[in-house]
Amino acid sequence: MNNKFFLKQVLLKKNRNGFLLAEETLKIILAVISIGFLVYFLSALYFANQNSKDLEQAKASLKHLVDGINSGAKEVQIYNPEGWAIISWSSGNEIPNSCNEKSCICICDNPLIATKSNFLDNCNDKNKGFCLENTKKLVVSQGNVQTPILIKDPPINLQINKKTISRK
Repeated sequence: MNNKFFLKQVLLKKNRNGFLLAEETLKIILAVISIGFLVYFLSALYFANQNSKDLEQAKASLKHLVDGINSGAKEVQIYNPEGWAIISWSSGNEIPNSCNEKSCICICDNPLIATKSNFLDNCNDKNKGFCLENTKKLVVSQGNVQTPILIKDPPINLQINKKTISRK
C-alpha cells in the first residue's frame, strides 16, 4: 500500500512538472510575440514622424526656391531634405495632379528607380512630394538635359538663369 501511494506521488509530480513546462513555454511565446509587436509599433511610429519631418523640410525648401525665383535671385541654396529631388513639369499630359495642368516645380522623395513615371508617382503622393506653380516656366536641368536635381550632401547651390534651374 505504501508503494502505491509513493508511485502515485511520483506520477503526479511528473505530470505537474510537464504541465508547468507547457505553461511556461506558452508565457514565453506570448512575451516574444508581444515584444515583437511593440518593436514594430515603435519603429512604425518613428518612421511616420521622420517622413512628416522630411515633407515639412521639403515644403520649406521649395517655397524658398520659388521665393528666390520670384525675387530675381541668380542663386539659391537648398539644405533639406537629403535624398529628395527637385524636378520641373511643363504643362502637358504627364504632370502631378496638384499642378492643375499648369507648369510646376516639385520636390519629391527620390524613387529607388529614377524614371519619369516613378517621380510622377512620388510627386502625386502627398506624403512623398510637394509642388508649386512655375509661373516663369523654368526647367530643372543638368547641362542641357531636363533632369531632376538630387539633394545630396546638402547644402546644394542652384543657379537660376532665364530659362533653367541647374546645380552650380
